[in-house]
Amino acid sequence: MSNTTSLSRILIFDDDTERANMLVQALEASEYTVAAHTASVTDLLPRAETVKPDVILIGADVPSQHMLTDVATISQKQSVPIVMFTRDNRSESIHAATQAGVSAYVVNGLSPERIQPIIEAAIARFREFQALAQELEKTKTSLAERKVIERAKGVVMEQRGCTEAEAYRLLQKMAMDRKKRMAEVAQDVLSITEVLKNR
Repeated sequence: MSNTTSLSRILIFDDDTERANMLVQALEASEYTVAAHTASVTDLLPRAETVKPDVILIGADVPSQHMLTDVATISQKQSVPIVMFTRDNRSESIHAATQAGVSAYVVNGLSPERIQPIIEAAIARFREFQALAQELEKTKTSLAERKVIERAKGVVMEQRGCTEAEAYRLLQKMAMDRKKRMAEVAQDVLSITEVLKNR
């Protein structure tokens, strides 16, 4: 069993009966499980919230704005790979779907043997995107924390009349003594300084 198929619960939305049946049959022959299937666009968001699928497959000849809004909501709330099968090859539609959170946008040429590789590629791309997003978030946090530590060092240097290295070591010791992260101790120093300034 491949790593990606461990994510197996799939929600299918498709108002095209023929395409929907093909998706269901292809998935039943694979290691994926169809958790739910709906044909009504108004059911997409509530079904996604109820079923909490691992992957969502959407069939839409031309994705509507309403559908893309629901897709964006699902992406924000559930963080799940979404594959869209469509006949709409306009660049603005592809861009809008990708912006909404679609991991794979598949235009025409859908065949049963392609479904599983498409899903696996979408999951892999989704995981890669998630990893990059987490790395970016860590970098942002790290930069923000460094700024706080730099400001706190400046306060300690001014108050104690010490060098930058001494101020850093003092903050480090405070963090160890209080069993806190350095950024937290630095923020405490800045908060106390702010309170004293405003007295």
